[in-house]
Amino acid sequence: MIYIALVIVMIVAVLITVLPVMRKEDLIFLDDMSDKSIPLEERKRSVYKTLGEIEFDYKMNKLSEKDYKRLNNLYRQKAVNLLKEEKEKSGDIDQEIEYKLSRLKKGEMYE
Repeated sequence: MIYIALVIVMIVAVLITVLPVMRKEDLIFLDDMSDKSIPLEERKRSVYKTLGEIEFDYKMNKLSEKDYKRLNNLYRQKAVNLLKEEKEKSGDIDQEIEYKLSRLKKGEMYE
């Protein structure tokens, strides 16, 4: 009976150790934020998640006020840049739609 209990405890210990390593969620580092091969939504999600973690760590006294302000400002700037990038992309799409609609109204065909 003791052997069965020990085996179960060992299996649980191995699972607790191995499962976090096997998780699929990839981390996006600050240097990767400008990498256009990573989708914009994924970069935004990562920045917002990091901002939340910074806030949580500060409230749990894991970050000094100086470090909190530095990291918070850094990631807020990244968030602003991503929002600007998103706005530019949506502006380009809006312009293209307006252009195609104006051509349709004029009776012109487009490819």
